[in-house]
Amino acid sequence: MDAPQPAELPPAKRARLSPPTDAIAFSPSAATPQPPPTTGATLPSPPPTIEDQIQRALSAEKAVGITEYVVPETQRWVGVLKMRYSDFLVNEVEVGGRVVKLVDLGAAKNDRLKQRVEVKEVGKKEAAKEEVKGEETKEEGKLDSGLLEKITGLTDEATTAACVALYKGERQDAVTTPVIESKEARTEFHGLIRTAFSGRLLTSTTTNTTTNSINTITITASTASTRLTDRRRRSKRGGKNHRNEWADLGGDYCHFTLYKENKDTMEVISLLSRLLKLKNGNKVFSFAGTKDRRAVTVQRVAAYRVRAERLAGLNRGGESGLRSGVRLGGFEYKPTQLTLGELEGNEFVITLRECHVSSDDDGETGLQRLEETVKKAVERVREHGFANYYGLQRFGTSAFAATSTIGKFLLTGDYRSAVEAILAYDSSLVSPNSSPSSPSSISADDITRAKACALFFTPPHDFVAAANTIPRKYVAENALLRAFSQRGLQWGKLDYLGAIQAIPRGLRMMYVHAYQSLVWNHAVSARLRVSRTEVVEGDLVLDGSSSSSNDTHVEAEKEEEQEQEFDQDGDLIVAPPRSINPADKPADFQRARPITPAELAARNYKITDIVLPTPGWDIVYPRNPDVMKVYEDIMRADGLDPCDMKRRVRDWSLPGSYRKVVGGAGDDKEVEVREEGMGAKRKRDDDEGEGTAGGEKEEGEGEMENVVVVRMRLGTSMYATMALRELMKGGTVPFQPEFGRAGERV
Repeated sequence: MDAPQPAELPPAKRARLSPPTDAIAFSPSAATPQPPPTTGATLPSPPPTIEDQIQRALSAEKAVGITEYVVPETQRWVGVLKMRYSDFLVNEVEVGGRVVKLVDLGAAKNDRLKQRVEVKEVGKKEAAKEEVKGEETKEEGKLDSGLLEKITGLTDEATTAACVALYKGERQDAVTTPVIESKEARTEFHGLIRTAFSGRLLTSTTTNTTTNSINTITITASTASTRLTDRRRRSKRGGKNHRNEWADLGGDYCHFTLYKENKDTMEVISLLSRLLKLKNGNKVFSFAGTKDRRAVTVQRVAAYRVRAERLAGLNRGGESGLRSGVRLGGFEYKPTQLTLGELEGNEFVITLRECHVSSDDDGETGLQRLEETVKKAVERVREHGFANYYGLQRFGTSAFAATSTIGKFLLTGDYRSAVEAILAYDSSLVSPNSSPSSPSSISADDITRAKACALFFTPPHDFVAAANTIPRKYVAENALLRAFSQRGLQWGKLDYLGAIQAIPRGLRMMYVHAYQSLVWNHAVSARLRVSRTEVVEGDLVLDGSSSSSNDTHVEAEKEEEQEQEFDQDGDLIVAPPRSINPADKPADFQRARPITPAELAARNYKITDIVLPTPGWDIVYPRNPDVMKVYEDIMRADGLDPCDMKRRVRDWSLPGSYRKVVGGAGDDKEVEVREEGMGAKRKRDDDEGEGTAGGEKEEGEGEMENVVVVRMRLGTSMYATMALRELMKGGTVPFQPEFGRAGERV
């Protein structure tokens, strides 16, 4: 039986003269994904035991190439991660090693700011006098004879003399110039009068009512009030005075400390934009790195031309202020913004609960054994580091298609499959005759999303209804469905590539970066199987040089790195574009080279110096045959060539980058093992500031539990979850409220 044809839709807003080369014929039966079983298999039931959860997590890690440990012989110990959001504390570490803490909620103390507040209180008349005081001092000097000669050249000597008399107060009536026919000459004349007489003379063009043409210019003397109004008008549009004003403060960017609890970085940035009613929205803000959602985090943020008083005023709360759990402080003006990666790393204080050694029976020696096991694991990581994998959150949480799979479709040019993977849904959520097996774990938004996707895939393929139904929180799906609803069918085809390009760039780059990360993880596993602690022939190290011969590549690489950040819950953080500051100075893209035999013999490098590339067209692959084979086997199985990564679509033409195989070695790791009541809450030391863990605790209530507190400092782009994986040998159990005994505790 033939599949029904899609319904006719209104023509696209802008018709094309010929079909796009990337448009593909739309077949409803082919486009509809194979519906998953209606028993809810795509939404698995809670596992009955912690060990089952661990095994499921290990299987998920294996699927993305995470299989090896640097020191595999240490014993596994188990703990629940993020049972409370306050169990995960993150403090940014600035360049220079200073840990960011929120210690001051007041606005920046700036003498010029204070003066401006005082001037405002004097009143409009007194303010005008203060604003023009410095200017009037200048005006007592001699007039520029060169400028006067230019004015004479455009008019005559009589006009120039009259303007000088008007300026000196020797004349009260207006001066009218001879006819100036050229518009360019009139424009020049306006500027010369304003400059030569320091803004104390005003000019206006005069229209001949008979011929309705502009013939002359009228010059009048200005007052202090009109000069102040004129300067403020020019200041608002970014004139010289406005720029000087920010320079006097210290720079165009107000840097401040952002403290947040259990909130997404971009969620808070969007809130600030809305409360401040900023014209450019999120683009005004920049930061060095995104922070986790389910956590207490402290970081620096920069706001372009936003006053510290306005930001500090948000701390008052109320309808026009910040909600609880978000505070701003530490205000300081600087001439440059923050760029992603402009930090040394992050300091973590992580509390793991219900901890035990995996082979332990409940007994009196449980806490002692746990402490011995944990401290031994910490010592080994201090000495050898951990496998610096990209964490699971890099690959998304969709039950239908990993972000890396979508990235593979984009790199191979299979845009239709990419769209179908993004819009895939559980048919049991929309079928009237079936229901999922775990309804309590499904949100209303998930059900609405499924209904919207079903409208797209099933006859009569109502794209407009689908776009109007999809919740706004699903950014990629929203962009796709709106693109299809606006463009509809063109020549009987759907423009899949055009729809994908409607997705915000940071989000669509996430997919191809996830594929790069997948291949890189597999390559790291292969490298660690060769040797976990020693440098071997064919390894790569950074050579310190940069790609200065290709500035476009450097900019593209930094732009891509800016837009591929995720929080610990696997949610994408789309960073704001760095378009505000034209003087942005990205770090140079570093090159790598193979280690020479002489360097290998001299043991000049350690395993922590070794890097591997993500697939790209501007990197060097390792010369170790076992590792290179992994790149080739994985990518060729997906229809890709690791040595051919340039694409016609610029977004998918990836230059590649380098990442260290082993990270985190050093003494900056501490651990505390103790018992506490399940109702206990940690106190923060007053001298440490918000968002930093103290060593004190309140008395707990009820049943006792073993708690391990890990404090560590990691470099940029290192995953705390991967450091915990090495410490615990895969014993990390992410907290899930529906699996807990009493739900979520905060």
